[in-house]
Amino acid sequence: MDAKLIIGGRAFRWGARLFCAGCCGVVFWACGMAADPEQMPEVPAADAEAWDARIEIGRPGHRIEIRAAYSREYSEAQQVYAEGGVEVVFREDEVTSTLTAERLVLEHKRDRFGMGGGVVLRTGDSLEVQADTLVWEGEEERLRIPGTLRVELGEGWERGRNLISNFAVDEWTMERVEGHWRGHGGKRVVVRAQRETSRRGTGERQVVYDSVVVEYDEMRLLGPRAMFRPGANYFSFVAGINGSDSLFQFSAARADVDMEAERMVALGAVRYSEKYAALSAEVVEEDRRLSILQAKGVPATYIQGARYIEARELDYRRDKRLLAARGAVVFREQDRQLTAAELRYERDAGKVGAWHGVVLEAPELQGRLTGDSLFFALEPEAGWMSGAPLLQRIGEDGDTLTITATVLHFDLARSELSGKGNFALETTGVKLNAERGAYNTDAAQVIVAGGVVLGQQGGERDYSTRLQADSMLVELVDRQVERIAVPGRIFARIEANGRHNWIEGQGGRVFMAAGDLERVEVDADADVTHRHPQKDEVSRFHGRKMTLYFDTEGLRRALVSGAAKLVTRLQEEDGEVAVNEVGGEKLEIHFTDGSISEVRIGPDIEGSYYPPEEP
Repeated sequence: MDAKLIIGGRAFRWGARLFCAGCCGVVFWACGMAADPEQMPEVPAADAEAWDARIEIGRPGHRIEIRAAYSREYSEAQQVYAEGGVEVVFREDEVTSTLTAERLVLEHKRDRFGMGGGVVLRTGDSLEVQADTLVWEGEEERLRIPGTLRVELGEGWERGRNLISNFAVDEWTMERVEGHWRGHGGKRVVVRAQRETSRRGTGERQVVYDSVVVEYDEMRLLGPRAMFRPGANYFSFVAGINGSDSLFQFSAARADVDMEAERMVALGAVRYSEKYAALSAEVVEEDRRLSILQAKGVPATYIQGARYIEARELDYRRDKRLLAARGAVVFREQDRQLTAAELRYERDAGKVGAWHGVVLEAPELQGRLTGDSLFFALEPEAGWMSGAPLLQRIGEDGDTLTITATVLHFDLARSELSGKGNFALETTGVKLNAERGAYNTDAAQVIVAGGVVLGQQGGERDYSTRLQADSMLVELVDRQVERIAVPGRIFARIEANGRHNWIEGQGGRVFMAAGDLERVEVDADADVTHRHPQKDEVSRFHGRKMTLYFDTEGLRRALVSGAAKLVTRLQEEDGEVAVNEVGGEKLEIHFTDGSISEVRIGPDIEGSYYPPEEP
């Protein structure tokens, strides 16, 4: 390599090992060169001096041109000192980059030069570096700014220390970095890092930051390593990320942040947390324009105090605190659990909506409430289920209780379930239908009203019962009907072993055991018709009050009080029809094989009635 000094048309030649460099569009400040980077080298007495000097340093493939208003040569030290508008041009076919400074020291022996005083490096269309000192080390072909510097680019600027680059300045490292970048819409991005490695590829610059902090749009991102594309305002955190804004803190194994689109994709053990709540998933996409988090996982979860939600997908509106869940959804709060295909949770309002295959399990219901759609107000602990709603309770012995309606309303605070439209209750041997009804699980009572019909089919007995009334109160024991109270008009039809009983009255009660009818009590205007079709016998008895007892054969005994009266129609042996009538304050009627076997009249008079003997 040759270095040639040209002064006023005369050239002085030295043999020297020098170097060449290329620059990248950045601006640096730095202090010092040589052993002490904060000071320019000591300069001995000059051998010669020149004005309007130009020095050319050539190497294969490129050359360096140095111009200065004034220069001095020191032959023994093999140094040239230049000052006054010093300019250095790095050329590779054409101008690659330009350096300007107040002074320059060229050291042939050490194959380097140093520049000081307002150093400015320019390369490309928009890159400028500003520094106090700069050193070019020819043997390593390394450009170094050992002190502070500033880099100006079209997208913004950076500050740092100890920049190291190459001839083309297409890549460099820098320490203690602070960058300010401009995005579309005037938003600014601030970056701080312990170290930066920057490379300029095919028209795009890429930066790798170590121990980085990024601030933009009221968000703060931290990570041990991040890659940045300034032209696109795009960050990739590849070794973990922690972040926060005014509402959330979050962490993930890695993340891609598109600041122009205001979107972030976080991957691997992602966790977002806000006051009293946290969202976790394998993947979370954040759209800051719409204030939406879209989470996916196996499963993704949202936890707020005792409330837990999991699903394959969760969408969370941060501004409205609104959560939408899809796919294998589970909502759990203490001992209550809700499952569905889709769910909507309004956090501030404390409301839940669920759709498709909905199942609610709660201790207060003592069973499973299923349907197609549900609304649940969590604070009043009440809501409704529609879409073929069904409550099912199954005992250890296999006994099942079910309740259905067009819509079922539940009030967990009161342990109550109510329905409107086609209300139905079904349990062992009993089916109850009404327009509306309410079931209290604590009291084990069902109140029904509006066209009430209760049908009972004997469990071990060959008989059936049908009760009709405007309203009923049904009491349950171990999911089986034990007592039925009728406050208004009652109509009953009971068939046992082919014998029929019709009961009518005002108010009464029906008692059952293990699904079988035991007795019926009528409080007023009691009237009963008993028919034995095989014997063509019909008996009718009435009074103010009445109690009827049943066993495996059907009606066994009847107690009638208050103007009691019995009328019996019999078929005689000769085919004639006989009618017998008995009356008194009280009647006690006994039946054997479906026929009247004895009638007692009281309290003071007792009589007996014997039907004709069977042929």
